[in-house]
Amino acid sequence: MSWQRHLRPTLAPLEVYDVPPSSAPSRMHANECPEPWPLEVREAFAEIVRELELNRYPDTSGRSLRRALAARHDCDPERIVLGNGSDEIISGLMTALSGAPGAGYLVIPTPTFVMYAHSAQVFGVDVREVPLNDALQLDAAGMRAALPGAAVCFLARPNNPTSSLWDAELIHGLVREFPETVFVIDEAYAAYEPGCSLWDPTGPSNQVHMGTLSKIGLAALRVGYCIAAPELALALNKVRHPYNVSQTSIAVAEAALTRFADVQASLLATTIANRGRLVELLRRVPDAELFPAHGNLVLLRLPSDARAHGLVTQLEEAGVRVKDVSRVPGLSGCVRVSVGTVEDHDRLAHALGLR
Repeated sequence: MSWQRHLRPTLAPLEVYDVPPSSAPSRMHANECPEPWPLEVREAFAEIVRELELNRYPDTSGRSLRRALAARHDCDPERIVLGNGSDEIISGLMTALSGAPGAGYLVIPTPTFVMYAHSAQVFGVDVREVPLNDALQLDAAGMRAALPGAAVCFLARPNNPTSSLWDAELIHGLVREFPETVFVIDEAYAAYEPGCSLWDPTGPSNQVHMGTLSKIGLAALRVGYCIAAPELALALNKVRHPYNVSQTSIAVAEAALTRFADVQASLLATTIANRGRLVELLRRVPDAELFPAHGNLVLLRLPSDARAHGLVTQLEEAGVRVKDVSRVPGLSGCVRVSVGTVEDHDRLAHALGLR
């Protein structure tokens, strides 16, 4: 008998999440904040790292960073759980909320962030998908039909890969109607739609707020977090790996959120302004349909998958990398384009012959 018989059978159908390397100078595929931190801020970050005792473990739960996040969100730091990216938070939620006798399933609108279903499948949790409507908004009737008996429901707002902003009142209503379901509101892209956050420190205990620093200028640090009811935060800490966020990430992230918060706000404001310019540029692509964009990404649909593949290849050869999502169910003919810098957009315009 082979050792392979001990592998989880739920792993067999899964694919490794991998992004092949590219030499394209314009990275308009990963939904990062494209604006670099100013040199003087990067030098300050480097000085912070130089002063760290790299032979020592970090604080087990990142208390100083949790305090900085708590100040930003007006909540008790004990409600905040840190993760090595939001992916670890997602995995922790699935660990904590699955396996109990009679535990329910996962509900997700689709298309959405792939790691929700991926994490559920690792743990053998049933996934029930509710397709978005033609406007890429939530199907209210479909959600209400799927939610009875659900343990968890992930709702990305704004959503990735569609960049759509789902109706706030509908979400609030679902949270109230289904108190036995944990609703995880993923606001990874909320900074790009000021005022859209659904976070409420006095909100119901079955609503979890999830965020990440990866989309707001600190992707290299891999810091995600969630704000949960005290009982759920405790459960997440029980399944969280010790020292899961490095001291380097904790220290630099804390400085970014406190000492350099105004600089970060400026980077985000520039990206929001550049999103408007990107939308106007993409409107000029022949036969393209653009969807409303609320994150730092824009979704456009071409008449066929072949046109989408051709566009992606054409841009890659011209030094612009974008994301082909045409194989995603519900996104036939679609390409996702992350907001770039002014230079990125100039290169994109040249590649499209729109100069």
